[in-house]
Amino acid sequence: MSKDWRLFLSIVLLFVIVGSITGCAVIAPLPPPLPKECEKENLPEGVIYWDEAKYHIGEECTVCGHVVEAQYVTYMRGTPTFLNIGKPVSCPDSFRVVIRDECRPNFPEAPERCYFDRCIYVTGLIVADEGVPQIEICDPSQIKCH
Repeated sequence: MSKDWRLFLSIVLLFVIVGSITGCAVIAPLPPPLPKECEKENLPEGVIYWDEAKYHIGEECTVCGHVVEAQYVTYMRGTPTFLNIGKPVSCPDSFRVVIRDECRPNFPEAPERCYFDRCIYVTGLIVADEGVPQIEICDPSQIKCH
């Protein structure tokens, strides 16, 4: 085997190892395009994009974004459902919607299934929990899919 071929295989192997350690895919399919109603430049007046929520702590707002993770966390106090918008919870610049367990019966479907991978508009008071902006909701009228 030539040196060039060995070098090429070594580089490919390095990418695979780094990708598996960091959790980042070396080759990933492109996500489907978001609906026009979920693009930052097409938002209706009075609606903010998820990455701007951190500038509106303490304000009642409607926030738009794509649900990239959705979890019903049964092992946490209050057994909340988290809808992570824009970025996964592991990223410091994320935004989330919180639905407490006592509010789940208000929703016709399990929120983690109904809203995952959807563009949503959510309305409520933006608060920060450990530096992460979030809106806690209890009524399905506070959240709309697009």
